[in-house]
Amino acid sequence: MPRVALLLAVLALVLAAAGCGGGDASSDDGVSHEANLVVTVWPNGYGGDEVSWTLECDPVGGDHPDKDAACATLASLKDPFGKVKPTPRCNEIPGATDDRATVTGTYQGKKVDQMFDRKNGCHFERWDRLGPVFPTGF
Repeated sequence: MPRVALLLAVLALVLAAAGCGGGDASSDDGVSHEANLVVTVWPNGYGGDEVSWTLECDPVGGDHPDKDAACATLASLKDPFGKVKPTPRCNEIPGATDDRATVTGTYQGKKVDQMFDRKNGCHFERWDRLGPVFPTGF
């Protein structure tokens, strides 16, 4: 009988350890989120006004103005914060705006600390693929 009790104790420890997770971000609400990010946008470039929001996904939360669309966009991309494939040649078109943004926090258990801008044609695609993460008209 002691052998069965020992096996049950070991099994209980293994199950408890498996439930601890390892890469999930936990926000102030104590819930683990797939994404726990701070998005800061400078619509007129650095030195101008800035606005920051929190964005939590899976479950959706935070004070981001369009958190449902932002989380859906992140979920639709294979690696939204991964390295962007360099283009052999891009248009050096001056940006229509001087928008800049940073995204910091965690996404799928990985640290995120990235800067985005629209300073020229080489950077438009990177900004645009995350579209709703950087809302306009705030």
